[in-house]
Amino acid sequence: MAEVIVRKAKREDCKAIRDLILELAEYEKMPDQMEIDYKTLERDGFDGQPLFFCNVATIDEKIIGYTLFYYIYSPWVGKAMCLEDIYVTPEFRGKHIGDKLLKSVVKEAVENDCHQLDFIVLNWNPAQEFYKRRGACDLTEKEKWHRYRFSIDDLRKLASDA
Repeated sequence: MAEVIVRKAKREDCKAIRDLILELAEYEKMPDQMEIDYKTLERDGFDGQPLFFCNVATIDEKIIGYTLFYYIYSPWVGKAMCLEDIYVTPEFRGKHIGDKLLKSVVKEAVENDCHQLDFIVLNWNPAQEFYKRRGACDLTEKEKWHRYRFSIDDLRKLASDA
């Protein structure tokens, strides 16, 4: 196998990243929930103050995986980071590429004085074991935290009552 290079994503990577996001949505059995296009990724990640950061894994300059993350703030510990996605195309899984992508985010978190790295994993996804082998703690089991969400329709309804 050729050398795997993990690097910061560039604006011109957004089409390939968007395709991989769709692959991940299909893997997670939720392709109908994906609404983002590459232009939105370009705007939100590369114009003005970025809303997210992204690293890509490449072989011979072809993008075969990505990780998407952003900074958050915890009132308990201060600066923190949220890992939104790690994805590696099926043909390159089991070759430690996910590990390289995770370590690229962890390195950034440590270098930028983050006190924790938060992420979620679907309850059926075998990636849970990937994270647990590296020391991650399942907060749903340990601390009984549950993650909730307001959809855009819920937001609009609540905002109309404000």
